[in-house]
Amino acid sequence: MKIDWRVVWYSVMLWLSAIVVGGFVVLPWFYLALPLVVIWLTRVYFKKTDKSLRMGLWVSLVWFLVVAVLDMVEIIGPYYMNATIYFADSRNWLKYPLILLVPVIYSLLVENSKTKNNFKKSKILPAV
Repeated sequence: MKIDWRVVWYSVMLWLSAIVVGGFVVLPWFYLALPLVVIWLTRVYFKKTDKSLRMGLWVSLVWFLVVAVLDMVEIIGPYYMNATIYFADSRNWLKYPLILLVPVIYSLLVENSKTKNNFKKSKILPAV
């Protein structure tokens, strides 16, 4: 099993950006800012990789696992020291579904647009 360090790097960047957005953005605007950051990081990641559904599922699962592990380390660390405070924060409940859904939906949309373009190209036949 080969570890793709690019996936791990982007998951750490996603985790750090969620902390930064959560620290600086006021709560009502957080629900708009975090999805934009996750979508932007997903687009940047998928510029240099395969844009298939399989890759989207793999990336979302790895990102989720790395972010969940880093969050659990954060609970043990000096910032929270209490799991109930961490899970009571509604911002943390938005982060996990975004991390799971955005790469999958993005890869589906890109794969669907490629399929439509290939279908249109194959449908146009030269005149004989």
